[in-house]
Amino acid sequence: MERAQSLDENVGNAPRLRRNKLLLVVSVIHGLGLLLCLIYICLQLSASKVPPKYPPIHSIRVQFTKCERENVCILVPSTNYGNMTVQDNGIDIKCDGFYLISLKGHFLQEVSLGLSYRKSRDVLLPRTKVSSIDAVTVAHLAFTDKVYLNVTAENNSGDDIKVNGGELILVHQNPGEFCGKKGSEGHT
Repeated sequence: MERAQSLDENVGNAPRLRRNKLLLVVSVIHGLGLLLCLIYICLQLSASKVPPKYPPIHSIRVQFTKCERENVCILVPSTNYGNMTVQDNGIDIKCDGFYLISLKGHFLQEVSLGLSYRKSRDVLLPRTKVSSIDAVTVAHLAFTDKVYLNVTAENNSGDDIKVNGGELILVHQNPGEFCGKKGSEGHT
C-alpha cells in the first residue's frame, strides 16, 4: 500500500518543481529565439532573390575631344557608365521626364555652343564666345528627343574645333515615367 506523503516531504519537492518549470520556460524561450533566427535568415535569402522594384535610372556619360565642321561634336560614350545610347553623334532619349545635364569642356579657341534636343525648341546651356564651360541644368526631355552638342567658332577656317577635354552627362531624375523603344511605344 502506498502511504500518503507527509506535509514535510511535499514541501521538500517544491524547489525541484520550480526548478523544472524554470528549465522548461528557458528551453521554450531558447527554442523561440532559434526559430526567429531561422525565419530571419530565410527572409534575407529570399529577399536577395527578389528583383528590384524600381526601374533602372537612365544615364550616360560621353566624352568629346573634337567638333567637326558641321558644328556637331563627336560624342564617345564612357565605358561602364549608364545605359543610354549614342547614335549619329546624338544621345537618344528613351524616357519622358526631367534630366540632370552637366556639360564641361575646355576649347583651344573661343566658341559659341549649346545643346539642341528638339526642333522648334530653345537651345539648352547657350554660351557665346567662351573658351571653357562648366554648367549644370535640369530640362524636361521626352521620348524620341535627341541631344546634340553644337559648337561654332567665330574665325574657323574650315578646320575642326579642338577640345582639350570635354564631358557631357545626362541622368534621368524620375524613373518610372513613360519609356519607349524606337519604332514601338510602351512602358519598360
